Amino acid sequence: MQQLRDYQQQALDELRRGIAAGHKTQVLMAPTGAGKTTIASAMKQGATLKGKRAFFVVDSLELVEQAVARFEADGLEVGVIQGQHELTNYAKPVQVCTIQTLRARWDRICAAFRPDLLVIDECHVLHKDHVRIIEACVKEGVPVIGLSATPFRKGMGLVFDRLVVTATLRSLTEQGYLVPALCYAPSVPDLTGVKSNGGDWVEDALAEVMGDAKLIGDVVENWCRLAEGRQTIVFGCNVAHSRELARQFSLAGVRAAHVDGYTDIAERTQIIDAFRAGRIRVLCNVAVLTKGFDAPETACVVLARPTKSLMMHYQMMGRGLRTAAGKTDCIIIDHAGNCLRNGLPTDDLPAELDQGKGDNPDRKKRDKVKAEREPRPCGKCGYVFSTSRCPACGHQPLPHQDVEWVDGKLVPLGEVAKRKTFTTDQRREVYAQLLWYARSTGKKDGWAYYKCQEYTGHAPRDKKGVTPIRPSQEVMGWIKHKNIAFAKRRESQRAAA
Repeated sequence: MQQLRDYQQQALDELRRGIAAGHKTQVLMAPTGAGKTTIASAMKQGATLKGKRAFFVVDSLELVEQAVARFEADGLEVGVIQGQHELTNYAKPVQVCTIQTLRARWDRICAAFRPDLLVIDECHVLHKDHVRIIEACVKEGVPVIGLSATPFRKGMGLVFDRLVVTATLRSLTEQGYLVPALCYAPSVPDLTGVKSNGGDWVEDALAEVMGDAKLIGDVVENWCRLAEGRQTIVFGCNVAHSRELARQFSLAGVRAAHVDGYTDIAERTQIIDAFRAGRIRVLCNVAVLTKGFDAPETACVVLARPTKSLMMHYQMMGRGLRTAAGKTDCIIIDHAGNCLRNGLPTDDLPAELDQGKGDNPDRKKRDKVKAEREPRPCGKCGYVFSTSRCPACGHQPLPHQDVEWVDGKLVPLGEVAKRKTFTTDQRREVYAQLLWYARSTGKKDGWAYYKCQEYTGHAPRDKKGVTPIRPSQEVMGWIKHKNIAFAKRRESQRAAA
């Protein structure tokens, strides 16, 4: 059995105390990186040591294989309840079940192999079949534990009677279990008149706004400037929007692909494997990589799909926060206004379950505090803050002083993102890289001089003796961003003529 972290052991102890106190339905809130499968495995091992049976319920085939592999690695005897699976064996003490198959076989299985513990993975995806099985377990006195990073679904408090919180995204980041996020955001898109359904915007209606050619171009252009070379997941509004995003990345010379809920499972697995191996750089999708998807190599997340949903927002951001070899941070590029609307990764989250009317008091309190302390970018250094004086540079804006979005650039958000300043030696190094590019592409040396001035704020005073060097990934990304912007201006001018 894997050694539990302190907070994991505390969560496990708290769940046991809840069962002893008579709580039959509990939710364990375990953020991305908290190790909810590790905790689930510990629960299963505890049950089997006492001669009891435990069911682990998932809602997709991919999650079945992940759970089986993990439980078997921990020495558990596992059966699978999913179609005609090769591991079907109801007598095994641990059963990994899809909700779809368990629904059809529940009465028959429970007559001879009733579980003593039911654990539901991703319990915020609450189907009526979940509710029916939960109610049956409560009636039979079987404890139910739901696992979720985002248990914010409306009405969850009517199904589960207790919430146990493990760790927060902030604490996991501070302890090094997650990488820090550097969030960049443009001005919020105008969503006036976009239809809503079920508390969020309708996907096809969103796609009409977010599918504008200029907005799609901005996604590619800003990725080249901010995150080129990073393994990246892009979230689109609908299938057509996601496919077009992938196409535009490909046209810009970036290896990109698209997956959605209708993609053949074998093809989807092949594409995801290629992404994890680095053969695909950018993977565009529509809501299929939000839950249960584990690719720690992901170092950039692009939000091209606006949402009002805290669940969806934090599920999307969480795809890039896991640690990996050589990975120091995750860049989140928000083209949807979600970070300003719903919060940054390290913001406090609701710690109560909603009681059915969308009126979670903890969410209301959080939104009130957020509204009173709306973050804004500093007019001098670009640092985002919510106090009267910028904590980064000390600048204090005048009352009602407007803040401009300079040159259409995305503004860094959060504690770890500050505008870069350059020393004299660093300016010379940037100039040397731009000089290499200028000479290798037939441009004059003056191009490098003025681009260095644009990039660093000042051109080097002494250009003598500067030896051209190959541009870094960051500088090359900036050059591509500028080339794309220049090409767009030329195209607009030709169209106008």
